[in-house]
Amino acid sequence: MNSIAFPPRRTKRSERGTILRYGSGDPLQGHTGREQLKTLHFMALALLLAGSFAHGEHHESSETRTAIGMQQFEDGSSKPLFAGDVANIEIWTEYLQAHNDRDFEKIAAMNSDDFRGIAPTGETISGSAAQKEFLAAWIEASNPKWRVYWVIANDGENADGVMEEWLATGSIVTSKAADGSELTEYHTIDVLLENGKIKMVNAAAQKMFRE
Repeated sequence: MNSIAFPPRRTKRSERGTILRYGSGDPLQGHTGREQLKTLHFMALALLLAGSFAHGEHHESSETRTAIGMQQFEDGSSKPLFAGDVANIEIWTEYLQAHNDRDFEKIAAMNSDDFRGIAPTGETISGSAAQKEFLAAWIEASNPKWRVYWVIANDGENADGVMEEWLATGSIVTSKAADGSELTEYHTIDVLLENGKIKMVNAAAQKMFRE
């Protein structure tokens, strides 16, 4: 059976100030594509379990909560990330299922009033109406389908000291290429939630090649 391999690692700066790295890199060097996916799965699972153990302190102050990571800001300062609300994971899986169902009304209902999206191309989408237009054009051209690969809920203070709820996610997206062949991509998406609504998504994508 054909295996899947990642292209060389690239680096992307997210809106929240963190550095996201994706694709093959030193921790996965020398592995086959299937082994890379399996390794990423175990890495994500380990972080998720760490977050679950720390989640019991979710409502405590940041001084007593267990940090599961960190984020760095443009001025070089950093703040810890804490285990987030696992209920937000359900929101995200339901949100992507609405994409697969082409249920634009449900997608809009799950968005906050000031929704904003950043596509892998860097294009910014403001509001649910613009998102519907963007998705409709993409669906007509390529018929994309999303499959959740991993999700990690985390909370962290922004530069102004306001605690925010985030999801770090990875998904496999299959679509139709321009020549009619099937295209498979690995998407990493930062998701900002507010009051149970999707406030912002910031996506990066890379092709997954078959050897």
